[in-house]
Amino acid sequence: MKGQCVCGQTTFNVQLKNHDVHVCHCFICRRQTSGVIMTIDIKQGSLQFIKQDYLSIYESSEWGERGFCNQCATILFWRTKDQSYCNVNVFALDEQPKDLNFDMEIYIDNKPEFYSFKNETQKLTESDVVALFNGSNQESSHN
Repeated sequence: MKGQCVCGQTTFNVQLKNHDVHVCHCFICRRQTSGVIMTIDIKQGSLQFIKQDYLSIYESSEWGERGFCNQCATILFWRTKDQSYCNVNVFALDEQPKDLNFDMEIYIDNKPEFYSFKNETQKLTESDVVALFNGSNQESSHN
C-alpha cells in the first residue's frame, strides 16, 4: 500500500497488519493535530520510504519516535525505537481500505471532556499504553 505526505516530498510503501484504526488522545498528538491522530498498525519492518529527503524523526519519549515530512509537516508514523511496533497516519495512505474499523482509543485519561466519539471502542489509559510498550516499571508521560 502506498502513502505520502501532503506535499508529496515524502512517500512510502507499507503493509497493513489489519484494518483497525486507533485514536490517540495524548498531549503530543493533540498538540500536533489540534485534535487526535487516527492510525493503523503495520506489519513489522514493512515501512519502506521511496522519497525521504524531507523525512524527519522526532524522539518523543525514551521509547518512541515520530516521523514527519519537514517540508509540509505531515505526521506520518509513530513507532517504538526498536521498531518492533509501528503505526501510520491512516489518512497518509493514498487509499484507505473500505472496511476500516475504528476500534481503540489510547491515552483515554488524557482526553479533554469537550469531545467524544459515538463508536464503542476499547479504551486504554496512559499507564495501560506505557505497560504495553515499555514495561510497567518504567515511566513515560507521552508516546
